[in-house]
Amino acid sequence: MKSFKINENEPKISSGFTTPEGYFESFESKVLAQLPANKTKVIAFYRQKTTWYYAAAAVVVLLLSIPIYQNFYKSSNEVDAVVLEEYIATHVDISEEDLATILEDEDLEKIKLELNLGEEAIEDILLNNNDLEQYILD
Repeated sequence: MKSFKINENEPKISSGFTTPEGYFESFESKVLAQLPANKTKVIAFYRQKTTWYYAAAAVVVLLLSIPIYQNFYKSSNEVDAVVLEEYIATHVDISEEDLATILEDEDLEKIKLELNLGEEAIEDILLNNNDLEQYILD
């Protein structure tokens, strides 16, 4: 094998590729001719309006949805009569005096029931009810 030495005295190997004469002088004009001319970008006016329409629509939807949301999830401060009745029935340790102190006059008037039973209705109830002795003993 031949030893490799870098020496300037030895002839260099040519690459085999050559450029035509005057190629680089006309190269710039050829490339510029192939590039497209600078065209200005036109933005349509109606496209800018659509963004304002979308923004206005979003604001309207937001303004309409807030009251609906608040009414839908509004917690009521009033206690239902059924819930109050069930609470009183399950918590029998509450006396009538405690109820009178807790409830206001308006609440007591709402709770009052008017029982207009005639004498015949009372007699029918007493005759048809077989568990009267049990109620009396309790």
